[in-house]
Amino acid sequence: MSIIRNSLPAIILFILGVLLACYLVPIELEQMKWEVPGMPETYPIEQLCRPIFLGALCFLPFVGAVLYSFMGTMDRYMTRNFVSYFLMCTMIMLLIYILADFTDNMERFRSRFDDPLLGALYFYGTQLPMFLYQILPYTLLMGTLWSLSKLCGGCEITGMLQSGRSLLRLCLPIFMMATLVSLAYGICGFHWAPSGSLYREMVLKKHKNADGTAKSIVYRSDATSRIWRIQQPALITDPGAPMKGVSIDQFDSKLRGKLLKQYRASKATWNKEDSTWTLDDVYVREMAAPGVRPKDDSYAATLTVAFEEKPYQIISPSQSGRIDSMGTSALYEYISSGAGSREDRAKKRTEWHVRIARIFSCLVLVVLAIPSSVTFQRRGTMKGIGIAVLLAALMLFFYRVFPALGEAGLMQAWLSAWIPNFLYIAIAIYLFRVNLAHRTFREWWKAKLKGEL
Repeated sequence: MSIIRNSLPAIILFILGVLLACYLVPIELEQMKWEVPGMPETYPIEQLCRPIFLGALCFLPFVGAVLYSFMGTMDRYMTRNFVSYFLMCTMIMLLIYILADFTDNMERFRSRFDDPLLGALYFYGTQLPMFLYQILPYTLLMGTLWSLSKLCGGCEITGMLQSGRSLLRLCLPIFMMATLVSLAYGICGFHWAPSGSLYREMVLKKHKNADGTAKSIVYRSDATSRIWRIQQPALITDPGAPMKGVSIDQFDSKLRGKLLKQYRASKATWNKEDSTWTLDDVYVREMAAPGVRPKDDSYAATLTVAFEEKPYQIISPSQSGRIDSMGTSALYEYISSGAGSREDRAKKRTEWHVRIARIFSCLVLVVLAIPSSVTFQRRGTMKGIGIAVLLAALMLFFYRVFPALGEAGLMQAWLSAWIPNFLYIAIAIYLFRVNLAHRTFREWWKAKLKGEL
């Protein structure tokens, strides 16, 4: 019976993970058909990772429950204590974040959605990965500080250490749970947080004309050497709608960007079944070689063309050039293709490294929180907690300054992304030396000056 009782949470979370994956993964695969150029069998490995990572995210709570079932009594106690405070901090910050944002955008929801309440619920469902991506490192920090300071205030940490375990071994369950949260954080930042940022910009900013139609756009595809000019594109909320007033210029990069063909259509509709475009009332002009009289335009009531561009791909970049709205897979493809200017590639390369480094920053903040919240002296823990919160706030500043140096080419992209982590690991090591030696910062500094350390 004890085995069944211990395994019951893992079984329940596994079933919930299966149900959630069966619901979310097909939706993601369908979304990829609207976003990723080409057919599913030609998708690059970076894009194929999206449904895999999403499915893995659904099973992370199950993995945590399995690890918990194999822990001893003391490790389970530490895990329950940490997870409860971490979830409390996350829910509180998430609730504050959503309520504040809802208050600011209430009037926009009324003007943009037929049913403002349902529209707002769907909107914040898309924003959840972005919100979690912004707050998870700091709720990990606050959850660790809160849980360990409560244990330390009740002298429980001292009793646990007297059992023969070191402080690091005592906090091993916290590291294990924080690692799972870091993986969830990285998965959110891989595609869904940037996608939420893009959807947010499309919904809240004015990208419509007075009659409710989308503003005209120009989209350039370096990969296919085509330029699309669309007078009335589809809206981001309905990318499959026909696009009106379409002009497509086909260039040949081998001829230094010479114009080869022009399409002028009253309407363009994308066919999801075979990934082709149907042009209505289309005029096609074949451009002749220099010195040769151009051919007369040919007319067709309907014309089907196998262009690789897809509706979402055409709509979104034209309305948002922000890097934070590009998924990690899209950043990697852009860097690998060599498209764009040197400065633009440097910005995207730096952002790619920053997203990887920020996954590890979650663990770095946990390591920083442990010596800040644990004290073996009669003084309170608020001083150490205040220092940890200040350092966490400074990390936001460092993740602005150093990546800016990498984007400007003044520092290697990977180095500019990882310097904050390196710096905070060094600070955490010093904090561990101070607290494990049962010294205050002043006492440690005096011993350092006297050469006793």
